[in-house]
Amino acid sequence: MKKSGSFRVALVALLTASLFLSVAALGAMGAPGKGKPGKGKGKTAATAQYGPAGKQYGKTNKVTLCHKGKTITVGKPAAPAHLRHDDTPGACPRRP
Repeated sequence: MKKSGSFRVALVALLTASLFLSVAALGAMGAPGKGKPGKGKGKTAATAQYGPAGKQYGKTNKVTLCHKGKTITVGKPAAPAHLRHDDTPGACPRRP
């Protein structure tokens, strides 16, 4: 009986040590945004391969439109769709 109890203690100790080492390894990688790439702190692999996301979503070339009486700014690719739905180019006229 005593052998079985010592085996359990050794197994619990082994599992605890492996859990501790796993958590320690994750902690050693550092928290996001602490000097690591991503979060605007450097060039990520995706940015290096595809370029900044602003170009993809039209954030670099904006167009001002009057949309339902409110002045909005949209990416150039979205402008034709807005113009098809009665939006007008430029800022909305000011009302007195």
